[in-house]
Amino acid sequence: MADKIALTNAELAYIKRLLGSSELDSDEVQTGFSIEGGEHANGLLLQLAAKASLTLEAQLDEYCMRFPLRLNEDELHGIQLQLAPPTIYERGPVLRAWRLPLEEPLALLSHDGRETALSVHELSAHGLLVDTGAKKAPKRLHLQLPLPGESPLKFDALQVRNTPGGLTVYEVEYHSKDAERIRSYLYEQHQRLHPELQQELPVKIAS
Repeated sequence: MADKIALTNAELAYIKRLLGSSELDSDEVQTGFSIEGGEHANGLLLQLAAKASLTLEAQLDEYCMRFPLRLNEDELHGIQLQLAPPTIYERGPVLRAWRLPLEEPLALLSHDGRETALSVHELSAHGLLVDTGAKKAPKRLHLQLPLPGESPLKFDALQVRNTPGGLTVYEVEYHSKDAERIRSYLYEQHQRLHPELQQELPVKIAS
């Protein structure tokens, strides 16, 4: 299991101040900060990062966000820490991946960019809720997801179950860095839908 750091709301607000700076130009974003733990502590942290996936966990109201941590060593052996886009969960008896309900369903694309008869109604970092139309739901999908304002994301998906409403749930695996792109998109949409959390979270995450 990945090592985690759990932070309070006050600590999250402090990190947000570190990630943003009034000295930056309007088109620049500071996406990380330096860790000055000394040679021994920094070396230990780098060893941990080489052997495990480090995450920062933020618990906010009914949501939990897990930010992957990137560590880079500079020429002076200092550590630069950067937050990657998080995976968002809904808190409860069991953590459940947060699903974004789409205002307009998105038609999935074939590999040559043509629209298919399948459309997405909800999406999460690892799943899709799909309307397959009149056709029987395929067991597997190898298609593209067209996000607004983004180039399509290639993915492979495996059917999990059918819902009472006639839609099909798929577990999704995205190609290459597209897994980070979908997390970044969901993070932006979650901020849009929940502006009350803006004061406690970074506005933009490196991707």
